[in-house]
Amino acid sequence: RSLVDPATTNAVNISGFLNMLIAAKEAGVASFVYAASSSTYGDHPGLPKVEDLIGRPLSPYAVTKYVNELYADVFGRAYGVKSVGLRYFNVFGPRQDPDGAYAAVIPKWVASMIRDEDLFINGDGETSRDFCFVDNAVQANILAAVAEGDSLNQVYNVAVNARTSLNELVEILRGALQR
Repeated sequence: RSLVDPATTNAVNISGFLNMLIAAKEAGVASFVYAASSSTYGDHPGLPKVEDLIGRPLSPYAVTKYVNELYADVFGRAYGVKSVGLRYFNVFGPRQDPDGAYAAVIPKWVASMIRDEDLFINGDGETSRDFCFVDNAVQANILAAVAEGDSLNQVYNVAVNARTSLNELVEILRGALQR
């Protein structure tokens, strides 16, 4: 979506985020938890992904998420607005929408398998992802909300640090669905 309409992506993700930071500052919010993104890593090849080693963003969306991190950092230093950014990696879980151009791969493939449709795998299927169950993402948000001291004004990866290739994922899903 951001490749087709970078201006709207900028308006929503950067201007919207800045408005939230200003509101947090004016309201005296104790700490501000926000959704960062694993897309910030861009083309950096290193694994596992480490919070302070990022590459060049690969989309306007990724740029906006990185700018959000920069703004949060500046608001922490300039205005005392405490924040925690969470870089989510491929979150999945119950009731996730399998339809649409931006649907996550797990619900999309589960729906296709249930309907006995062919799966589309981009490339050779050896690309790996770090899939994070929604309960883990919820726990990260709760921990971020109660963070104190040096844990504030940081950005954290929300992942399980386990690589799963798309081919492996297909086999895992087939086994779970007995397909």
